[in-house]
Amino acid sequence: MNERFDEIKSIIDKKISIEREVDINNEFLNAVAQRVEELMESNMELFFNHLYRMDVDEKTVHTILNSDTGESVYISLAKIIIQRQIKRLETKRKYKQDKIDGWDEY
Repeated sequence: MNERFDEIKSIIDKKISIEREVDINNEFLNAVAQRVEELMESNMELFFNHLYRMDVDEKTVHTILNSDTGESVYISLAKIIIQRQIKRLETKRKYKQDKIDGWDEY
């Protein structure tokens, strides 16, 4: 009986955890989309400068800006920005180098 209870509790915990994660991801996506909208409305040049510095694929941005997918342009752009940042973090972790002794001061 106890094992079954633990199994059910584990399943519920996982479901709640996944739902919280989805909520957090949606909140983050919406926050990025809101910032994208603010930048595009106030200073398009700065917005494109940020995309360039983040190394977001220009063709993908162009495709999003010139297509009607039914999804908000701001959400679509936020998604590719987040995907690019995740890729950058993965690359940094993969190729992380140890500090060289004696170079800490610089």
